[in-house]
Amino acid sequence: MKRQRKITQRIAAFTLGVMLALGTAAQAADNVGLGDIAGVDADLANSNVFTLLSSTPTLFKAAFLTVGNTALTSGDTLPAGTSVDFLIYLSNEADLAVLDAGIQDTLVGFTYVPNSIRVLNTTAECATPLACTAAEELGIYNDARVVAISTDAINDDNASFTGTTVEVGNNVTAGNTQQDAAANVVLALVFTATLD
Repeated sequence: MKRQRKITQRIAAFTLGVMLALGTAAQAADNVGLGDIAGVDADLANSNVFTLLSSTPTLFKAAFLTVGNTALTSGDTLPAGTSVDFLIYLSNEADLAVLDAGIQDTLVGFTYVPNSIRVLNTTAECATPLACTAAEELGIYNDARVVAISTDAINDDNASFTGTTVEVGNNVTAGNTQQDAAANVVLALVFTATLD
């Protein structure tokens, strides 16, 4: 009989291992409008304050069965050895890129499957800021899992795997290439691991 494990603790421990490092986050503070509109000073008083852009990048994590692509939730029970795809993504709702983003995820209770790292930065942002739907997450996952695989080595691509850690960008690991998060799109990382 195969050993069964609840993935609640594994995903919780795994989630705590995720780190986002940013080189230059493109954010703007509140701005004050001065002057007039079409020559009418009263239309835009000097005290009018408006926000041009205010966005804080946030990482999200989801898990899918590698076979069948079924979304997993905390509390699901899986046999040891089950292959799981992890999706870590940043939905950049800002109209400006986040430069030099770095993602680091340390595996706890899982064994990384070699040469399974994929990084994508072209899927459209989620419709509601910081609240991607299950269908949007599945779309991000499906888009990212079919792009070219990054090597596991620390070299001239944007991702690597060392010891127990998956890393994207050179903000976290020197030797990887810089990874920017383009404006109004999702930066997504997908990799495969098996449940210990």
